[in-house]
Amino acid sequence: MKHKITQIKNFLIGGGSATALHYTAMTLLIYFDTLPLLATTVGALFGAILNYIVQYHYTFESNESHYRAVFTYTLSVSFGFIANIVLFALFYEQLLWNIIIAQLSTTAIIMVLNFIIYKYIVFKPKESH
Repeated sequence: MKHKITQIKNFLIGGGSATALHYTAMTLLIYFDTLPLLATTVGALFGAILNYIVQYHYTFESNESHYRAVFTYTLSVSFGFIANIVLFALFYEQLLWNIIIAQLSTTAIIMVLNFIIYKYIVFKPKESH
């Protein structure tokens, strides 16, 4: 149980760092008059790169080859990337939520999905034979 709590804590710290990078890039781009949807897209890409490094080494202490891990991570990020755009567009452009509330809500949903996908698919420990 202690390992699971530590893993969740590490996931939140690593993901929080990646999210901070995402939000920083997004905020700077919006400040320089980039469309919000494009700004969150670019921010998500920066965050994804940092997140892989942190989650692989720190949270899940993966022993997967980078070849497999990068491949499955890229698939999961692609899913998350599309989900981020769809959810943000829904909340911001369709429901007319405040930009910050739209992005925070999007991030919360993506965070839960990412933990499940990373733990059971991307950084899943190799089975011992």
